Amino acid sequence: MRIATLDQLLDALDGLFADGSDWTRREQDDPWIRIFSQDTHPLNSNLPDANLVSWLRQGLLPSGEARTALDLGCGLGRNTRWFARQGYQATGIDLSAYAVNQAQARSNEGDVTFLEGDVLREHISGGPFDVIYDSGCFHHLPPHRRLSYLRTLEKVLKPGGLFGICTFAWGQMGSEEDDVTLLRQGHLEGGIAYTMDDLRQVFSSLEFLEGGALQVESGQTEEVFDMPFLHAALFRRPQEQQDGS
Repeated sequence: MRIATLDQLLDALDGLFADGSDWTRREQDDPWIRIFSQDTHPLNSNLPDANLVSWLRQGLLPSGEARTALDLGCGLGRNTRWFARQGYQATGIDLSAYAVNQAQARSNEGDVTFLEGDVLREHISGGPFDVIYDSGCFHHLPPHRRLSYLRTLEKVLKPGGLFGICTFAWGQMGSEEDDVTLLRQGHLEGGIAYTMDDLRQVFSSLEFLEGGALQVESGQTEEVFDMPFLHAALFRRPQEQQDGS
């Protein structure tokens, strides 16, 4: 076969990561079961990310009924449930059937829905959304699949909507190899580290609002999820993108 489309190229590049280090596509064995089934693993938590609580306190996140939120790579649904408690119609989506089943079992409050799906290769129903949030999915993407991610974001984020992301912080956790090296070696080394400038560059079509380490805000009393190896950024999609201008 000769490559003639972008999707064919992306599928071909997927084949470079045949070692199992790409956890963002369906495989016979689900690596997330091992992580989410560990009672002591940090991700086996019901606490929301510290930055979400901080952004809400600062008035950066819209609130009120009829607002919609999508939690990409929702895992066990801790952030999805937090959005629901703030009054959002919250949807969590994850590649792992195990994670989705566990998230549903833990959820008994608010307007919340959990879906099993591949956000890179499949249509996401229910959008577009007022807020899209990703805690820990993006840094597991192979470099070429950022293109798929950006394409999905363009389809499901409302003009004027907010996009928040939490990733491995450069110098704290994750591979610091350049993208060409990662593609050549066909191994993701457990995830990719990003600087704040990296995130601003990747999401350059969006307006940068806020970014920094994932840490508890001074004076905050609510229990939150905070880890020193993570940082988060908040962006807004320009309103004018609605008409393609």
